[in-house]
Amino acid sequence: MGNNSSALSRRRLLTATGALSATALAGCLGSDGGGGHGDEQLADTRERPLPEGAENCVSTMGIERDPDGLTAKENVDYQYHPNYTGDSGFIELCANCQFFCPGNQFDSGIGACAAVEGGIYSQDWCALWQPVEGLEQQERSRARGSQTDT
Repeated sequence: MGNNSSALSRRRLLTATGALSATALAGCLGSDGGGGHGDEQLADTRERPLPEGAENCVSTMGIERDPDGLTAKENVDYQYHPNYTGDSGFIELCANCQFFCPGNQFDSGIGACAAVEGGIYSQDWCALWQPVEGLEQQERSRARGSQTDT
């Protein structure tokens, strides 16, 4: 009889522990402003206003931004991360695109684009991506350097 009582106590303990763990996990995953990263917070950070002074910026390749000739992000498959599967063989991101106007031109962490409207982070990507001139040579130099530096 002592063994049945002991087994029953262990079962209750394990059941209670499992229930408490599930409750704690559900609380951590919630997004009621308790410091978690809910969908609402991510959506808010994705709206990137154009930095002050970027309306007529010039890209790293000297392309002037025409505010009247820009394309909406939704029309260029804009994504909030680099493209790792492009045909170029490079990690494609705004920072190595010829249309990108870096944010340091405007004292901002957000840049702009000579082709796409709104604020742009250097790690974003869109279907208009074109490599900056010399990107291929830079990558070859790095590859050669890593082979000869031993």
